[in-house]
Amino acid sequence: MLRFLTLACLFATAAAAQPAPNQVHPIGRPLPVPPGIAWQAEDESGHLIPAPEGILPPGGWYRLLRREADGTTSPLGGRFAVGLVVIVTGQSQASSLFATAPAAAGAFPAGLDDPPAPPLAAMLPDEATGWTTAVAPLGARLLLAELARHLGPGIPLGLVNAAWGNSSAAMLADPATPAGARLQRMAALPASAALILAHGTTDALAGTPPDSYAERLTAVVATLHAGSTGMPILLAPLPPLLGRTTLLGSGRLAMLLPSLARRQPLDPDLARHAEAIRAAQAGLGLSSGGAMDGILPGLDGIHWTEAGVRQAAREAAAALAATLRAAACTRAGGCL
Repeated sequence: MLRFLTLACLFATAAAAQPAPNQVHPIGRPLPVPPGIAWQAEDESGHLIPAPEGILPPGGWYRLLRREADGTTSPLGGRFAVGLVVIVTGQSQASSLFATAPAAAGAFPAGLDDPPAPPLAAMLPDEATGWTTAVAPLGARLLLAELARHLGPGIPLGLVNAAWGNSSAAMLADPATPAGARLQRMAALPASAALILAHGTTDALAGTPPDSYAERLTAVVATLHAGSTGMPILLAPLPPLLGRTTLLGSGRLAMLLPSLARRQPLDPDLARHAEAIRAAQAGLGLSSGGAMDGILPGLDGIHWTEAGVRQAAREAAAALAATLRAAACTRAGGCL
């Protein structure tokens, strides 16, 4: 409990001292500068950036300077950018985008042959880490690279991790749980869009009634909108589930000797529950966050392989780019 309170206090302190180092702010939003402070923004070459009505154009990296009465200036916060910010929530398939291990949960490091993170991109994996441009996880790296490919390399991009492994819709909707508390904290950050990625496994396994699931996921949507009213929220639905792959009843042996392992049949009740969850998701009427129906899981029948993570990142990026391009018409930067 003490650790949680400490992180919450640190996060609140960082938010009050915006801009935080390497943070990406959404296009068209005034910077959260404390009232009564005269300021100016410059790029890294020292050129002054016009900011009508306190709104900066897309770009970066910028730095904010406080103007004193005697004409001198002093730094205010760390370097930052103005672009497109996506909050990603869900359970392990979503949280693993921001991690490099374990592979069994669908988390992988980016490889030497993978595209680098765009030069104007950052992610917020958790409050303790803060915003970072060192995008080592495969999922986040590919999602950013694919977004840059669709939208153009000059648009700064930010990813925010609001996901929690093994979280049901009820847990995400409840701020008294660790999953719900993280979602509430991260959703408080201004954002351009949110993606609910491949959620539903925990509820399918638990047999959550579809009406209850839909009610709780609607509450998750409300939490996201509370931080950024009117932003688009996309849903990439529950992907396929398969039976576990085992050898002599052991998943570990199956990993060591995959050629001898066998996939077990999926429990019919689980298959029915999964379809009910997908139907409940479709009934919410959210924009598509990508087609996940062709992404097959690995040995445990749930989590994605490295190839699956790559496919999911491409699908989600294409859906996000189309939505962001349509939504990012602003007074500061025009339309993408």
